[in-house]
Amino acid sequence: MATFEAQVEGLTSLSIDGSSSPTQTELTQFLTDGAKEILTALPMDKKLMYSTSNALDNSTTYLTLGGSEVLGVMRDDGTINQPCRRIPSSMSGRAQDSAEMIYGTTSDPVWWIVNNILSIFPEPSSAGATVQTLAYPAVAYGDSAITKFPDEAEYLVPIYASVKTLQNKMASMVDEIPGNSDQDGTFTNSSSSSQGYEKVRNLLESQEDTELASGTISALSSEMQQFMAEYKWYQEQQAKLQADYDKGLQIVMAG
Repeated sequence: MATFEAQVEGLTSLSIDGSSSPTQTELTQFLTDGAKEILTALPMDKKLMYSTSNALDNSTTYLTLGGSEVLGVMRDDGTINQPCRRIPSSMSGRAQDSAEMIYGTTSDPVWWIVNNILSIFPEPSSAGATVQTLAYPAVAYGDSAITKFPDEAEYLVPIYASVKTLQNKMASMVDEIPGNSDQDGTFTNSSSSSQGYEKVRNLLESQEDTELASGTISALSSEMQQFMAEYKWYQEQQAKLQADYDKGLQIVMAG
């Protein structure tokens, strides 16, 4: 299977490397962001299919989440797994006070999150507890598959990245507009193509060469037409891919 970089290049007609717009590093971020958005949109039953079970016990009583989404928490009471109810972290003190109605028990345990750490009360015993989490994968430009990710939704990841890639490319094109560079009012080099309309101004005001100025304007206008045609193609392709992505995401969300 082609790498995600190759798939994005095929969808955008862009060549991506370490110094392009976007760079390979930026493409990796787009792919990772897309995978996260898609996983977040999955219905709960699908999320559980790609979740991770994290075991706790009396030696490891809490879990550092690292940004993962918590799908469910269970604590073994010695006989069966009891579902834990989530409480606001501000109520964690009361949940450990037997005089409070919110008090957590072995048959009705509670959990909460503070500073990215998930805690359970009563603390897990040797019988243990389980936290189901959904971890978001890091997807590199050189990858061609994503582990613990729905196969039917994987094609959406390079489409998402292609949309962001085209947006990045179009944003960078402001510096490529013909005649738009080095427009600070100072003419420096008559042989420099980067002078754009500064060169025209010099030809007209300093050299009074209207014929050469006219030829320069014509060349710049032709470049501008080509530039606009290229920009329009990127714009239309970005809109098409966005529509394809939105449609596919709706299907994924419907399960």
